Amino acid sequence: MMMFWGPSTASLFSQAKFAPDVPEPGSVEAIAAATGESRFLSPWVSYLPQSSSVPSPRAFFGRIMGAPGEFVDTVKAHAYCRALASSSPRVRAFTIGRSEEGRDILMLAITDENGIARLDQLKAATAALADPRRTDPVAAERLIENSRPMYYLNAGLHSDETGSTEATLELAYRLAVSEQPMIRRIREQMVVLINPVSNPDGRDKVVEWFYRYLKGKTDLATLPRQSPPYWSKYAFVDINRDSHQQTHQTTKAVARMYFEWHPEVVHDLHEGSPLLMSWNGTGPYNPNVDPITYTEFLEMSFHEVQTMTAFGMPGVATWNFGEAFSHFYLDSVAMNHNGIGRGYETWGNGTAETLHRIVDPSETSMQWYRPVPAPHELNWSARDNLNYTETGVLAVLELSATNAKQMLRNFYKKGWNSWQKGLHEPPYAFVIPADQGDRKRVAQMMGRLLGQHIEVGLAQTQLQLKEGTFPAGSYVVRLDQPYRNYAVDLLSAQHFPKDGNEPYDDVSWELPANYHLNAIPTGDPSIRSVSLTPLTEEPHPAGQVNGAGPIFLLKDTGQEGLLAARYRLAGFGIEIAERRFTAGGTDFPAGSWILPAQSGLPAAVRGLATDLALDFHSVPTIPEVPRHAAKAPRIGVWVPWADTDSIGWIRYAFDQRRIPYTYLRDEDIRSGALRNRIDVLIYGHVDLELAEQIQGLPKSWGPMPFKKTAKTPSHGTPAESDDITGGVGWEGLAQLQHFVEDGGLLVTLGSGSMLALDGGIVRGVRHVAGGVPRSTQGGGAASSAAAQQAPARTPGAHVRVTFARPDHPLAYGYPPRAYVFRQNFPLYDAPRRWLRMAYCTTCLDGPEDRKGIVLEWGDRQGAPFVVSGQAWGEEQLIGRPAILDMPVGHGHVIAFNFNPLHRDMNRGDHRLVWNAIINWEAILRAQP
Repeated sequence: MMMFWGPSTASLFSQAKFAPDVPEPGSVEAIAAATGESRFLSPWVSYLPQSSSVPSPRAFFGRIMGAPGEFVDTVKAHAYCRALASSSPRVRAFTIGRSEEGRDILMLAITDENGIARLDQLKAATAALADPRRTDPVAAERLIENSRPMYYLNAGLHSDETGSTEATLELAYRLAVSEQPMIRRIREQMVVLINPVSNPDGRDKVVEWFYRYLKGKTDLATLPRQSPPYWSKYAFVDINRDSHQQTHQTTKAVARMYFEWHPEVVHDLHEGSPLLMSWNGTGPYNPNVDPITYTEFLEMSFHEVQTMTAFGMPGVATWNFGEAFSHFYLDSVAMNHNGIGRGYETWGNGTAETLHRIVDPSETSMQWYRPVPAPHELNWSARDNLNYTETGVLAVLELSATNAKQMLRNFYKKGWNSWQKGLHEPPYAFVIPADQGDRKRVAQMMGRLLGQHIEVGLAQTQLQLKEGTFPAGSYVVRLDQPYRNYAVDLLSAQHFPKDGNEPYDDVSWELPANYHLNAIPTGDPSIRSVSLTPLTEEPHPAGQVNGAGPIFLLKDTGQEGLLAARYRLAGFGIEIAERRFTAGGTDFPAGSWILPAQSGLPAAVRGLATDLALDFHSVPTIPEVPRHAAKAPRIGVWVPWADTDSIGWIRYAFDQRRIPYTYLRDEDIRSGALRNRIDVLIYGHVDLELAEQIQGLPKSWGPMPFKKTAKTPSHGTPAESDDITGGVGWEGLAQLQHFVEDGGLLVTLGSGSMLALDGGIVRGVRHVAGGVPRSTQGGGAASSAAAQQAPARTPGAHVRVTFARPDHPLAYGYPPRAYVFRQNFPLYDAPRRWLRMAYCTTCLDGPEDRKGIVLEWGDRQGAPFVVSGQAWGEEQLIGRPAILDMPVGHGHVIAFNFNPLHRDMNRGDHRLVWNAIINWEAILRAQP
């Protein structure tokens, strides 16, 4: 039976009198003046409690939080946090990380004086409850009686969602000084952790952008772009898509915090729905999350709806957002580790000014999950947004304090359940052989597991299991551990229901599929008696150099590290075999490297073998085999100002591997002479229609500089511009065509391929269906509908492919039948010699010409199309091109119908791009 706790009638009346608090003089009037309508304000946040010793936000900043026309930046926000901690015995401040640009990531811990004195003890207790193997039920109950749950609030992750930072600063003050019984109970029963600026680099960029471009402008219809082009060094929205891989410093900081503090709840505060949406998803739910968690976050969400509805606040809803199948967001660090991951979408303006807003009709109907809808039309202020965020959080903190002991019991019970499943239900473990053609990639996958505190062991002896024999040195993930469910989720295929609702984001994240590796589940209980050495850090396998001749050979077994190796050896000549050959009794497939004798090469090869786990064979003579030179090219990465997000992952991949490249802005493309600067141009997936890829941000917004000045010191990184509007324009499109025709190699990924195929650089390829793979909740409804209503849909799934040209350099290191990761990208027909130019009998489509298809969708031998995730209408996709290699003048365009560099996840797909880069000259010389 669901239980609800709301504000009692007595408390409603007492709150109206503020007692026992005394309102800070002027705070009631200032908050009321900044609030658009009285129904957008709860009594809980209608005043600031006065304190004689602790500075209020109004006293510190000279204004209330959410005041019109003002934002607080990171330095001032952190200064206030430290002022709170220094003046209140109920607050402590901790630095939990540093951003890519070197700013602190700060967290407050708020509880009563006794809790502050016992913080270390309370942290130790939650850590003990997180591992039931060392804490039996009796000991757990003793801990629970003397412990407190921890509730972590994360603000400002998506930097243009600006309200949560000021809401949590005011909340921190209220929790520290208010003597309301509800607040006192929260302090006495809970530890509240607050990170007010989780993405400090983005916060400062957005605040400076507001003061440069938006301050004083209140007409939504005529506002310029409301966000700078960057929120962090690499990612934009995708800073909230790396819980599994932990790439961004913000994600790393929150993960470290989680494993140190073990908060029962991680609550991420976002903006995007009117007027407050409390996440829990419409389903299907992920089966690898303990069902207790779902009951908990449903209870919390309905309590928030009930409480705020009782206050008369309209537009508070739950359920109708996302699906809760995928858990790779920042809050998922809790969801995947037996905690509760949750979030809000409130209605931010993206500016500190008050705006007249129109609510979409779909949001204004009364529904069971939205008992009082938002009004259709309203004036909405930053303070209104803050009122909703802070009231909702106070409501759930009240519920959590009331149920504090049960929260701790549930936390312990979920870890117990996970451990017991590993003991009593197969599979009992996963076995991952260390040598699967790329020992380094296997080791990296083990590093990802260890980063999630999933325990991995190294087998000391050969394993004899009912599934087969595995060599000593194999990695073993035993499942009798507290995070068993998450290990299963990461190491097994996902099965999104065919009849499920439209997914919010990717539906496959299986690590073996992403890494193109095997992880074998075993139902053999003898695995628990195997001698294992626990891994404490990511393994560092080393390669070998065998033989004594002056010629070095590198067997291509699919190693992802070959691109890094090529640039480490940039000063040496390398040739690549185009056919299989044998040397010294070893078979070498096509794609293997031949390194002629060169001064300094032996030492360089030994260093590579050690660092990248590559095995070299030294022979006396060069093998007789067709081969081509593989000069390291000059790489350019074009990042359009209109969308820097997905291409940031390309830059991240190159930077991690120390691959040199030239960052190309729109203006660099327009300026031309590209062939003088680069040999290979990478244009990645973008969330843009074709017209926006060409024309970019509207010129009517310009000139719009993004560069460092005295007033905008955070702007201009990682790139700067005097004007980010206008895109490449038609002149830039012409320069791209000149680049290819003059002998350049253009590589396009995902929706970036629309520019080449639909934009006319490549002729003869028809766009059949589909659009940019946006989420409906994220905007872009027409394009999203085109993608989600296409005859074939693969919303972030691993699906099968076949090499139509297995001898093509792109196929090096891959079997003829493979699989890749694909989102809902457009569908294209096989190339034709020409497309119809008029309506007449002799003017219609020319004959099909499939020579340009390197990789096609589907398995020619009939294996199931989906490896992990789900697909709809796959019969419409099978046989169509997945990769095209099309000659244009003296150059070529390699067009991917998927994104092989997706969020640093699908590392097994990376080699397809690396092959294009390494073999660029051979591709240019060939004709399909």
